[in-house]
Amino acid sequence: MKIDYSFFPTYKYPNNNLKNYTGFNTLSFKGVDLMSLPEADVLEKVRNSVLPENFLGAGIEAEVYRIKDTNYCVRIPYLSQDIYLSDFTKKLTPTDKVNHVVAKLGFGASVMKFFDGIIPKWYINNSSRRYQLQEKIAEMPIKSYSELLHQIAGAIDNEMLFDFSGGNLIVDTERQKLTAIDFYGIQDNPRPIRPMTEIYSVLTCYGSEEKTGKIIYDKIIDAGLEEFKPDNIPCMDIELFDFNGLVLKRNSDNNSFGRGNINKYINPINKLIDTIYENIKDLKQLKKKEITDKSVSKLLEEKLINCRRLLRRIK
Repeated sequence: MKIDYSFFPTYKYPNNNLKNYTGFNTLSFKGVDLMSLPEADVLEKVRNSVLPENFLGAGIEAEVYRIKDTNYCVRIPYLSQDIYLSDFTKKLTPTDKVNHVVAKLGFGASVMKFFDGIIPKWYINNSSRRYQLQEKIAEMPIKSYSELLHQIAGAIDNEMLFDFSGGNLIVDTERQKLTAIDFYGIQDNPRPIRPMTEIYSVLTCYGSEEKTGKIIYDKIIDAGLEEFKPDNIPCMDIELFDFNGLVLKRNSDNNSFGRGNINKYINPINKLIDTIYENIKDLKQLKKKEITDKSVSKLLEEKLINCRRLLRRIK
């Protein structure tokens, strides 16, 4: 299922300074969760919410409306406008759950969770506000990055990949929350699985300031290395932690080879990257062994410290 939030909701565009903007209001439905109500009441609430004042936006396939006074929204494909209320069910597939669907309606329509926050694509042509948003992201704790990594890892477990674009991430600066909102089946579009590189790409999309990008890079590295601590069970297969790809992406974005005399940079950076690769390889082997053999925990801790030091040397 394709959830497309890559719209530009002009009527809700934050036109004040970012520091004064906390996203959309989160409301309650008279203290009762919408999905706990009888089917007829849910459908009535959905029907009564499909009004211009509740319109959130439209993608290629569907329109999305906020369901008034709830924490939900409804996605209605264009071809199902008149018949979307015909087949209500709460029986969900893993794919539905990954894409935040809480109930399915007829002909591809669905009720989904509504998330507070800002979509980076809103600032595709506004570098000042984009840099402000990225600074807020850079201030978030490692936990925020870890939760996003775990969300993407959970999707991979269900054979789904994050469609990592600036229209498919919601940034809640108030709650320090990063939420991916669009996943598709691996079989629909097979590609290399690079979750850490994808997180960096979407958090710095459309260009970032060098200092902010470096902080974001370091925090993604830290979130990944957290999974390798002794006694931790990593959130996904160890080989899927793409530290190497993230290093290359950061180095490429920072244009290390493009400043001054190329020979001044290429040899040192290549040697550093080769060293990082070898150490990451050793780290992964040690973690695999440590899961069943705690005698290597000390060696693992030492390798973690060394890898963190090396990875942070990427500017």
